[in-house]
Amino acid sequence: MRLALAVFIALLIGLLVGRASAPTVSVSPKTVSPSSGPTSKAVGVGVGFPRTREGAVSASASYQQAFADEAILRPGELRRRIEVVATPEFAPTMLAANEGGARKLARGAYGEGIGAEVQSAYFGVPISYRVLSYSPTRAVIQTWGFTLLGNVTSVEPTAYFGLARTVLAWMDGDWKIADTRASFGPTPRLGTPRPGGEGLSLVELTEELHRYGVAP
Repeated sequence: MRLALAVFIALLIGLLVGRASAPTVSVSPKTVSPSSGPTSKAVGVGVGFPRTREGAVSASASYQQAFADEAILRPGELRRRIEVVATPEFAPTMLAANEGGARKLARGAYGEGIGAEVQSAYFGVPISYRVLSYSPTRAVIQTWGFTLLGNVTSVEPTAYFGLARTVLAWMDGDWKIADTRASFGPTPRLGTPRPGGEGLSLVELTEELHRYGVAP
């Protein structure tokens, strides 16, 4: 189970191994507007979120998507992204929890496919969220979503569902990850009728459609 969790974190959202805890008091979610950010990018990561509840929600989802990306398999890229989104205190812990999984992915069949320029898919989709707590200096956001990983040859596309609890701290004019916990599931049952899809494979579909930047 410990190994499975480590692999899940590396593949799904790049967060620290742990288990998301249910809140004792929840705050009703509000609609997140386009003005909630990000306003710019740094090393491929959206940054510049407003110091608001909506900004914290968008930052949490955006950061998760930044680690479900084949770019993190390039040497040094995982470290660079973590240094952008995490607090200086948490960054070493986050890197230590994830670099082994990213290295294993890069050296495995998926990474070999990327090197051979095989048509591949690797991205995260935040589905829903709730604000567990919020203040102008600290926010705790729980998110549920999935990551799709696979290619058209050796790695059958698979969706990994997971629940994450992310603590964000306001620092240097932006929200930064100060701590995070994640776990598998809940995973919905497949309800798509077969056959279907109008002749498109899953990877072809993901290549041809445009994805939303953040879907909190």
